Amino acid sequence: MILTWQLTENISNSIVEFLRDKVTAESLQLLDQNGVAKAVNVYAGRVVNNNWNLPLIQVYYDVSPDLNRLEIGSNKRLKSHQIVIEIRTLLSGQELNLSDWVIEKINDGVDIYDYTPNSLNPDVPAKSLIGHGRVDFVSCVSVPLWDDADVYDKNRFRITCKIWLNTF
Repeated sequence: MILTWQLTENISNSIVEFLRDKVTAESLQLLDQNGVAKAVNVYAGRVVNNNWNLPLIQVYYDVSPDLNRLEIGSNKRLKSHQIVIEIRTLLSGQELNLSDWVIEKINDGVDIYDYTPNSLNPDVPAKSLIGHGRVDFVSCVSVPLWDDADVYDKNRFRITCKIWLNTF
C-alpha cells in the first residue's frame, strides 16, 4: 500500500485552497514600506521557504489533540485536528489586520476535501468533498520579536485552531 494524501494533509490543504480562493476573490493586498500594494500569498508547510513572498499566510497541521470515545464501549472516536495559521507581513500592525481577516473568513468552517494524485496534471490533484470542518479557535497571539529576527519573523501572528470534521 502506498500512502498518499492522508486526512491531516487534506485538512491543511483544504484550508489553503479556501484562503487562496478568498484572497483572489477579494484581490486582497497589503502595502510594502514604499506604499506599493503586494498580493497576499497563501502557502502550506511547517517550514518557511525563503522563496515565499511576503505578505503571506502559512498553514500547517500541528497535532491531533482530541481522541475521545464517542460512547462507552465504542471504538469510534471524536477527533479534532489542530492547525496553525501563521501570518507574516512586511509592516508592523499589518499582521493584526490580516489575522482578523483570516479569523473572519474561517469562522464559519471550511469544506474539507479528499485529494488524490492526478497523473495527468500532478499540480492539480483530483478532489472530492468529505465533509465540513468546524473551527474552534485555541489561541490567537502575536509572536514575540527577537533581536535577530529575519524578515519572515519581524511581523508575525499565530492562529491555532481545532478543526472538527463533520462528514456527510
